Amino acid sequence: MSALDRFREKWREVPGGDDVDHRVFSDDLLSLPDEEFLARWDSISARRAAGVVGRMEPLYRDFFRGRRVLELGGGLGFDGLRFAAQDAHWTFADIVPSNLSVIRRIAALKGIAVECHLIGEDLSFEALRPDYDAIIVIGSIHHIPFDIARSEALNALSRLKVGGRWIELVYPRERWLREGSMPFDTWGTRTDGERTPWVEWHDIEKVRRRLYPAILTTVLDFELASNSHRWLDLRYTGMGRTVDPTKFVDVVGQPVVLEGGNRNGWAFSGSKGAFRPIGRVDLRPLLTNLNAPFAVDLILHINEGIVGVGLVDTNNQYLADTEVILESTPDPRFVTLRSAETPSFLVFRNRHEDHGSTFVVRSARLREA
Repeated sequence: MSALDRFREKWREVPGGDDVDHRVFSDDLLSLPDEEFLARWDSISARRAAGVVGRMEPLYRDFFRGRRVLELGGGLGFDGLRFAAQDAHWTFADIVPSNLSVIRRIAALKGIAVECHLIGEDLSFEALRPDYDAIIVIGSIHHIPFDIARSEALNALSRLKVGGRWIELVYPRERWLREGSMPFDTWGTRTDGERTPWVEWHDIEKVRRRLYPAILTTVLDFELASNSHRWLDLRYTGMGRTVDPTKFVDVVGQPVVLEGGNRNGWAFSGSKGAFRPIGRVDLRPLLTNLNAPFAVDLILHINEGIVGVGLVDTNNQYLADTEVILESTPDPRFVTLRSAETPSFLVFRNRHEDHGSTFVVRSARLREA
């Protein structure tokens, strides 16, 4: 059995719209005569368009028109064929041959021009042209383990223009927590039915790690359907340098200057107040052997309250987009702060007007980004 066989076996079954309990198999659809086949596909597509993903169509209808788009995990083509019918140049890539057969047949019956690519064991996209304007991934490659998904994603990224967009729908960490923090090889039975072999939560930093060393800037990052889904839209600006992962400096253990907070080791508490300082760590002595851009990777356990973690310069001004606001949760939070500028201090502050906060810094590492 190949590494992808169990995923192929599952994903010849796709959602019949947004209803997890209503599934449809591509082989069953293909067995129908044309008229019934088209009517069945149209009915499911209409339910899909009325759901979470369909509500994103107005954001992208004009953007996709006339552009080349590669969809990873196209399923039965419900999303991509709507855009292709509106003059997008669409390529469907999938690991299931019968899914692509459904797409080709629907496209032929509707008179829509599309291209299809069967993703093989080598996860290669070399057969495709290297000038796509966007790659869209609607809840597909988070259904394979991270290392396999990383290989697939990087291979696909080689087909994207510099300046193009990586657009993805994922299941967020908040949903994973809400549904019991299950192992990834069993969580999928809750999200996508009993036959689902795998699903992982993702946030924007995890997608960045999957696409590393690509340089990506955020266009959109927001939750959908009460944090059951998250929509990410990133602009690809080229490949960055490959950084030695062993080259970092531990921040934990460095002197801490308290500014209104208290601490016991690296356990901190802060008083109520929306922007009340707690403490800071001087990063300047740690930068000697590192070159910009920089990143600080942290693992924090927020026991109560809301905490802001960020990077500031010597004038105590926050560097662009470097503060993250963290609410208390039952499990540790993994956070990466990135800056093209040179940070002077790592700072912690309370972020709730009426409540204080307590948290523990389990790990903090300064490195080249």
